[in-house]
Amino acid sequence: TIKNPKSFKIKLLTPNKDGVFGTCVGLAPKENFQISGGSNYKSCGWYLHSQDGNLFSQDGDWNRQYLETGGLQTGQIIEVIYEKEKEKISYKIDGKDCGVAFENINKNKLDLFAAFDHTEKNESFQLI
Repeated sequence: TIKNPKSFKIKLLTPNKDGVFGTCVGLAPKENFQISGGSNYKSCGWYLHSQDGNLFSQDGDWNRQYLETGGLQTGQIIEVIYEKEKEKISYKIDGKDCGVAFENINKNKLDLFAAFDHTEKNESFQLI
């Protein structure tokens, strides 16, 4: 596990039986992260929700619009970019810069790690 990664990428592989991706991808501290939780996206870390392209975070972001294109599809690549010194997280989708998603994060200066949470069952992605 790499702490405070400058960036990492995932590729969406298989949606659930309804053709939906519910993967939330972002960064979170190890402290308070629930491995078997399923609700970290709203209580521990900062996330992009692949189903609708909206943002969620421990700082109160709840379904905040981010991606103009909406939900993501099979084969798309999500890149998470962390600017630790500037306390910012941004995303790229298929190499296209989507802009700053979160600012003034991590006020407690905890180490952050790549984090994933699922709101849907039986879907898959690949860390690339």
